[in-house]
Amino acid sequence: MLIDESQGKYTWQTKVKDVLGNEFQLADEYLTSHVTIKDLLLHRTGLATTNLPLFAGFPDTLTRKDLTMRLRFLPVSGLFRDEYNYNNWMYALAGRVAEVMGGASWEELLHQRIFQPLQMNDSRVIGYNVDVDADNFALPYVQLRNEIVRSDPVIYKMTATEPAIAIASSADDMAKWLSWHVRGGVTSDGHVTLKKSCLQEMYAPHMAVPDLTYIKKPQFPISINNYGYGYGWTTATYRGYSMVWHSGIILGYLTLLTLLPDLDIGIFISTNGPGTMNTSFARSEVSYYITDLLLRLDPWLNNANACQFPQEWENVTDDPSEDSVLVHGELKGLQNFVGQYGNVLFGDITVTKNGSNELLVNYGRVTGKLHKTKEDHVLMMDILGVLEFVTHVGNDVLYINTTFAKADESGQYQEILNLLS
Repeated sequence: MLIDESQGKYTWQTKVKDVLGNEFQLADEYLTSHVTIKDLLLHRTGLATTNLPLFAGFPDTLTRKDLTMRLRFLPVSGLFRDEYNYNNWMYALAGRVAEVMGGASWEELLHQRIFQPLQMNDSRVIGYNVDVDADNFALPYVQLRNEIVRSDPVIYKMTATEPAIAIASSADDMAKWLSWHVRGGVTSDGHVTLKKSCLQEMYAPHMAVPDLTYIKKPQFPISINNYGYGYGWTTATYRGYSMVWHSGIILGYLTLLTLLPDLDIGIFISTNGPGTMNTSFARSEVSYYITDLLLRLDPWLNNANACQFPQEWENVTDDPSEDSVLVHGELKGLQNFVGQYGNVLFGDITVTKNGSNELLVNYGRVTGKLHKTKEDHVLMMDILGVLEFVTHVGNDVLYINTTFAKADESGQYQEILNLLS
């Protein structure tokens, strides 16, 4: 909307530095000088992405401007404009770009330009004007070992990164959002808030995605064939019809938004429950079934095969345990790991030793215990505390690689890798 209304001042090709000025700097001068709004939205900056700092959280005092200025310390992990690499940090940055372009906070722009005109009266921003333990909020449930439990509301505080992750809505409001798309940017009372041509530009494939399913043998009898990424939308086909979609998952909440623009069809699915593979399968299964019904076709998933989905077509197993990399025995040189490891972008990590000679990690809301491997400088962490469910699902433990580097002459490590990159 801001681009559309700027009358040429801003375009998708506008360089981010021309909007943010001196507060914007990336890992190298070339990226700083060339990254555009389009690059942010297409996930093609080549910058590293990691989700653990989202879980760890930032101090409440951190502003989006502060986060933007820290992004100069985000390392490069891929090729600029040549690789699709999904990156939530770039969408948080896009929120800051919108604030400067629109002259108001991202939350204010969201309410003024989308929620209010579309009468989305039950939509909120988590941590800004609603919390997940509110009376009218679907409660978050996760799988801890073999039990379904309530997660702690504190882990949903996403300070400064809200544009990437923190919108909460209702079924009624999402129907209004979908209807707005179907009408081509027109509200229910006939007000044009965005040109249809601008929406079509958003739906168009501007970047090839790694999983080019349309050039492979179909996984299922009827499949969604993904071939590109637009501005916040995966572009695909289903049964020969154009489709755009996007999914979301965050700590016990899963969503799936699907549009078939040529047929005026929109579907939104949301669950509050553990983000396990089975939950994702169920979400996909319901989406296939509803889409077929709306296309007035016989659903290919039905009473005869639905309960077996997707095992009938592929061998599905949960994420494997990393037990094989762990070794028994006493960890030598414990004191070499103990200390505070500074990180100017994501915050400090502290490693301590307890009375049982165990190494413990403290990183914001993330706490964990380190385990020995075959390599002295590589340890594996399982998360404890409020986020224990992240690594303790079912009977397996999903360990997180924690690599220590830059030991000094005394053997004391100076840096932790992997955890933040």
